[in-house]
Amino acid sequence: MKIIVLFEVIYKYLIIVVLIILLFLLGYTAYEFYVEQRSLNTILLHKAAGIILLFITFIHIYIRRKKLKKLSNEFFNIFLGKEIRLDNNMDRLNSSLEHKSLEEICLIFNITFEELTYIFKENDISFTSSKQIVKEISKVNSFRIFPMIVKLIEYKAK
Repeated sequence: MKIIVLFEVIYKYLIIVVLIILLFLLGYTAYEFYVEQRSLNTILLHKAAGIILLFITFIHIYIRRKKLKKLSNEFFNIFLGKEIRLDNNMDRLNSSLEHKSLEEICLIFNITFEELTYIFKENDISFTSSKQIVKEISKVNSFRIFPMIVKLIEYKAK
């Protein structure tokens, strides 16, 4: 599992770096054409950068095809007057839990308050009482809600 995550991070970083380089090369060679300093090397560099950019774009579209399909469906739903759901599962989870107190969170995740205290202490998340809501705790700790929920889920998965 770590290898897949590692590959994904490296892939995304390299894509961004290569795209920046290719866009710079295309801009530079276009400027060279503008000031009429055309050479065979400039033309070849411009063509190569454009072809590589198209190739990387198609690879990226293929890898992200599910996301593109979802976004396309939402785009057409706007024009067809259908319901628009731009939020994802993470947003739904956040909105459903952000107004719950710690007591309610314990009931939802079937853990004791002591276990919750241990999880929060282990992750440097401070709170004042069991009546405090998750949104307040996230603001006080400068900690987003979703990672807090993930910590609870990871604890339950052990």
